Amino acid sequence: MASKRLLVLGCGLSLVGVGCGIVVSRDLSAVPPGQVGFDDMCGLQAYFDALEIKTSPAPRVVSALDLEGATSAGKPVRGGRERFAFENDFQLRQLKRVLTENWRRVPDQLLNANEIEIEVKWAEKAGTKRVITDGDSEIAVGNTSWDLPYHPCLSELIYGEPLYRQRRAIWGLPLPTPTPPTSDAGAPSASADGAAPADGAAPAHAPADGGTH
Repeated sequence: MASKRLLVLGCGLSLVGVGCGIVVSRDLSAVPPGQVGFDDMCGLQAYFDALEIKTSPAPRVVSALDLEGATSAGKPVRGGRERFAFENDFQLRQLKRVLTENWRRVPDQLLNANEIEIEVKWAEKAGTKRVITDGDSEIAVGNTSWDLPYHPCLSELIYGEPLYRQRRAIWGLPLPTPTPPTSDAGAPSASADGAAPADGAAPAHAPADGGTH
């Protein structure tokens, strides 16, 4: 694969590419997946609030492949592959924040990119898509790509919208209200009654034991 050949050359032939890729820096493997979302450990409530009030569109789906099958016991299973493009300032700011908070050795090409694509494999769990935990995803800028090891914040970023909508309802979190744009303004900023801006910090978290995980 061309991207992997580039990675090996960039890290030095003597190392054969070992130890030079993106690696997880924030280990949440011991935290139940549901708790990661309900405690907003990835800081994504404001991101999904912005998608909800449509101050930003969701990342664009570049390609998708859905698969259906069955386990050896005959239980139906669904899964597939999807590729997403993060291409506006808001989407890229959130993605780069999630990358730098949860992985290390993130290449400068990603941190300086004005468009990033991520391809994930997913499996349906309890009626909701989740990124598979036993394989890497792919993150790319143009024709150069890198393996992205699994992290629960990737699954939350890509498929967390239903969970964060539920979280908002359970904790009674208000949606920010878009401010009407002025004549010389671009996209509206969200602020009303002390609510956090849609692209700012997430609302204060409820205590970890304050609800059902």
